Amino acid sequence: MALGGLLVLTSVHIVVGLFPLFQRVEETDEFEIELPDKWQPALAKLVRQVASDRGLDPPDVIRLHAQSPAHVYIDHNGRSILVVGGTLIAVLPQRALAGIVAHELSHFTAGDAKRLRMASHWHRVMANLEARALIHNWALWNPFVWLIRLYHQVYFLLFFASQRREEFLADSYYVDQVGEEDAATTLVLIHVLEHMPYANLANMAQNLVMFNQRVDYFFAEQARRLRAASKSEWEDALRKALREQTQFDSTHPCLKERLKPLGVKSRDVLPLAMNLTGEPATALFANWPVVENYLSKKLLAIAQIHYGQRRQACEDIAAVMKT
Repeated sequence: MALGGLLVLTSVHIVVGLFPLFQRVEETDEFEIELPDKWQPALAKLVRQVASDRGLDPPDVIRLHAQSPAHVYIDHNGRSILVVGGTLIAVLPQRALAGIVAHELSHFTAGDAKRLRMASHWHRVMANLEARALIHNWALWNPFVWLIRLYHQVYFLLFFASQRREEFLADSYYVDQVGEEDAATTLVLIHVLEHMPYANLANMAQNLVMFNQRVDYFFAEQARRLRAASKSEWEDALRKALREQTQFDSTHPCLKERLKPLGVKSRDVLPLAMNLTGEPATALFANWPVVENYLSKKLLAIAQIHYGQRRQACEDIAAVMKT
């Protein structure tokens, strides 16, 4: 009788937990912009050429991003969206950017982006069920709820492992496009950027806002700082990147694991990452300075809002502690 009652409660718990499937989720990305085709004709041509050369599905829309290096997704209208970050455009030559594009487009062809969108709906259901399990005392003693929560844990272990396998497959298209050495060079550069204090995107934005400084061309400043960094700073950032380990909830493998299949050592390509040569990716735009200025203002405005919110929260906590 008791088990039957728990089973009924669990069934109700699950049915209520399905509500997020029918809720419309706001998908607007405040860091993202879409430009008219006439502003980026060469970028659109490069993307089409990469898709044709590698036998990949081209995107329906190309957008720029003020924060993310690059990613792809399927929107609520079913359109495939390729997003390229201002940082990569500012620091990479066109050949290296083509490798990044090949990597990202392969997620469309393999069906990764479509599966990820479908999974995101069920992730909201799981999160809802987890939250309900924590706020109801009866759920803590319900063995059926614990079985559901155990399933969630096993599911996410497999989900993140699958995400990492997809990244390795996408890297193979990257290598096909530019070769092992160039692919490794770009991977090293991207990971080193995260550990370069004065050239890290988030750190730069936060510091500029904190000290009330203005930069009209944020990504050009980031590229300048990167080129001005000393060899020892590059080596220190690389050591930190190589010390990172892939966690169970990592969607991407760590740098060391991504370099291993390429058969290229990081110390061999570090000098290449420090001195990238080739036609700059900024030349893919009809007027990159105007685009960069817009992205810069967007990035710094959002950083200012977030900084203001954190500062207000600290002031509120301090006021409470004084009372």
